[in-house]
Amino acid sequence: MKKLIEWGVALVGVLFSGWAFAGNAAPLGLELGVVSYAQVKQQLGSKTVLSAAGTNQYSGGRMLQSDGAGLEIEGLSEITFIFDRTDKLAAVLMKMPKGDGMGDLESSNFKRTLNTLAAKYTLDEKRVPFVGDAYAKLHQGDAIIELSAPHMGFGMELRYFTTSFDKAFRQQSSNERAAKARRQAGAL
Repeated sequence: MKKLIEWGVALVGVLFSGWAFAGNAAPLGLELGVVSYAQVKQQLGSKTVLSAAGTNQYSGGRMLQSDGAGLEIEGLSEITFIFDRTDKLAAVLMKMPKGDGMGDLESSNFKRTLNTLAAKYTLDEKRVPFVGDAYAKLHQGDAIIELSAPHMGFGMELRYFTTSFDKAFRQQSSNERAAKARRQAGAL
């Protein structure tokens, strides 16, 4: 009986520690910040056509793009994999339809996708108005997950990215806004 209790406690400890120290988000089983460019090509190259898409201006790393065919995500029309300078996966961007054609956001692909994400990751923010832009932000480990659906569009975007990618994006965007403001002030 003592061995059975010890085994049960050990099993619970292993399961709980795995949950408590979960890694980063892993869309399509590809953990952000861990998986390399070569691993993405190896794991997905036989399922979908991946093509080189240049260098990302925020991460300085290479990009791969696909139409998503063969990845078993309903409605996926485009997927982009962004890597950092060390060839580690820094972001995954997906485009898909937000609705079911009925105009009801509550029963839409947005809502189903959000429910799926909320079951896997920690929900930080959610805005799903009756009319207007829908948005949700979640996280796991060093990864941020954003789901957004503009009110006036038919599509939605699902974005997974590391906090370092987010920081680089925000910094460069801020620098670009400041430079634009300086140019405009100089022109006036």
